Amino acid sequence: MTRGASVQEMIPQSIAVMTKPSVATFEQYERRGGQREALTYVGAAAAIAAVAALIGGLISLAFGGSIITAIVGAIFAAIATVVSFFVYAWLVFTVGKAQGGTGTQDEVFYSLSLFQAPIQAINGAVGAIPILGCLAVPLTFALGIYGIFLGYLAVRSSMNLDQNKAIITMVVAFLGTLVISAIFGAIMLFILTALGVSTMPADMSIPTS
Repeated sequence: MTRGASVQEMIPQSIAVMTKPSVATFEQYERRGGQREALTYVGAAAAIAAVAALIGGLISLAFGGSIITAIVGAIFAAIATVVSFFVYAWLVFTVGKAQGGTGTQDEVFYSLSLFQAPIQAINGAVGAIPILGCLAVPLTFALGIYGIFLGYLAVRSSMNLDQNKAIITMVVAFLGTLVISAIFGAIMLFILTALGVSTMPADMSIPTS
């Protein structure tokens, strides 16, 4: 059984798994919450990404952008963050289960959210503002690489898989998320075009783990 954890309780857990990365560290927290808490945490990160996207969109007004694009970009950033996380976490659980994993869906969602939410928040905050985003490319790249490592540990911990099966699970889940993200992006582009917004406001955020 899992007990609910608040966002405030999850922040120090995130710090722990990101500063002391190991399977054992993830196992220490994997049952502190479940899917609901994970989505709430990622939702908070999505809100940060949305605000940053809105600020970036408003800045673009000085260079000929539109307020509609700014608002839609903020909404899209929030939706994309949550959707991509949900799809990836669900695929990790499904593929891992097919390979003999014994973890629960709650454990998978919660473990992945502990590091993906902070990384999404940071990338969303710096990436939405053009100048800041360019300057922070080394940081976002490093976070992406580190996210892959943390994802590997989280998958091993939450699904109780060996090294090879954990890697296979990650790769399949990533590719599946990529395909679904492309479909989601195409749908959003169609909607934006129908609304008369010709420029895609944001990219679908795909987990790097």
